[in-house]
Amino acid sequence: MANTWFSQIESTVLTYIQYVMKDKLSAPYPKLNCTTKSESTTPSEFPTLYLHNLTPIEQGQDLENDEVNSVLATIEIQVFSNKSEDEANKIMTTAISFMKSLRWNVTMFPDPQTNDKISYCIARFRKLVTKNDIERNE
Repeated sequence: MANTWFSQIESTVLTYIQYVMKDKLSAPYPKLNCTTKSESTTPSEFPTLYLHNLTPIEQGQDLENDEVNSVLATIEIQVFSNKSEDEANKIMTTAISFMKSLRWNVTMFPDPQTNDKISYCIARFRKLVTKNDIERNE
């Protein structure tokens, strides 16, 4: 698995975050749609928490430079609400707290906004992820 481990960030890390976020937010928001899919063939569901893995950047090269040792991973979380900016912001606050508990750095804090009666917040998180982090969680 020398140079393929980093392609599993999305399936390993995002799946875990999605599962825990849904669990943490299910009591106050039982209809929360927690997804990693950017498109859907079904009508929109609200509130929605969308997790997106942005393109990672290689880090920690050694002298041989023949393997990917670690990557700087970035996850973007988008929250959408058809009720209020306050609801979107509360969901995002929970998401930020959880990501911080996993030691992710917040690189873009949310600025709640409303467009066409849909309120949304977007935040980005960054963390150095190594081959050992992924292999340990398989």
